[in-house]
Amino acid sequence: MRTMKIHLYRLIAGAVLIGLAACGKVALAPTATSTAFPTNTPAPTATATLAATLQPDDSQRTLTVNGLERTYLLHIPSGINAGQSVPLVFVFHGYSENATYIQQMSGFNDIADKGGFFVVYPSGKDLSWNAGGCCGSGMTENIDEAAFIRQIISDLGTVAKIDPKRTYATGFSNGALLSYRLACEMSDTFAAVAPVAGALITDPCQPGQSVSVIHFHGLNDPVVPYPGGGTVDGTGQPFPPTEQSIAAWAQIDGCAESPTVEQTAIFTHTAYTSCKNGTAVELYAVKGIGHIWPSQYIVPDSQLIWDFFAAHPKP
Repeated sequence: MRTMKIHLYRLIAGAVLIGLAACGKVALAPTATSTAFPTNTPAPTATATLAATLQPDDSQRTLTVNGLERTYLLHIPSGINAGQSVPLVFVFHGYSENATYIQQMSGFNDIADKGGFFVVYPSGKDLSWNAGGCCGSGMTENIDEAAFIRQIISDLGTVAKIDPKRTYATGFSNGALLSYRLACEMSDTFAAVAPVAGALITDPCQPGQSVSVIHFHGLNDPVVPYPGGGTVDGTGQPFPPTEQSIAAWAQIDGCAESPTVEQTAIFTHTAYTSCKNGTAVELYAVKGIGHIWPSQYIVPDSQLIWDFFAAHPKP
């Protein structure tokens, strides 16, 4: 099993945690079924000439997808040449949040600077994502998120050479639900996903290729409860237990039945490592936190996510 050495820091003050939890004011409404992303949307062809050396940059880029204007934030670290294949990480915000918020909360720019990969923070329609049964106008208008994602990748192809074996997705809450959906329905694109405070609600989930999963969840989450349940938007529909989502994905990836379990004062780490095609399925159940992206002072999840991604490209 891949061993991760984690430097634990002093827990941040309770008032800060309460403030962070307040930021996660999401309204999630999963259903038992989902409508598959359309697959007949052709990806545009990149035609621009690539620069020899890329300058580090932070920018907002705008695309028109199915007649709808969409935007995303792009972070380019230093030391990237156009001729090299660059890993790509998508980071999806939660419902009612935005790309700037998750950029700041996740700290992925710093991780990208050290790891040498592109990181993009897309913006959902009306601050929501169509995660298949959730959430907001993204769901009610059946927004084609797959077409948006494919067009982002094509757009980035005008900037650098994106490595098709090292494309990954993570997200918080509604963005975590979308990450799971992408693993189910865009397994040809994503090598691994990292849901944070979400659940597997895509049904059926029938990926054509193996996808590694690492999941982070607060044990005190009142919005997507760790043991399952919750009543959201008055629908009365429960979330599945977090461990059920992990067990389902371990079965999808053909993992050995008995995972390894590591207990610390901060978290319980469950890891299925004997999975087909070199994949892995892992869960960090974090003690003492609710519906938030865990702070680096609690558990350095963003760094752990990247370490997991880097260790699990497509075969």
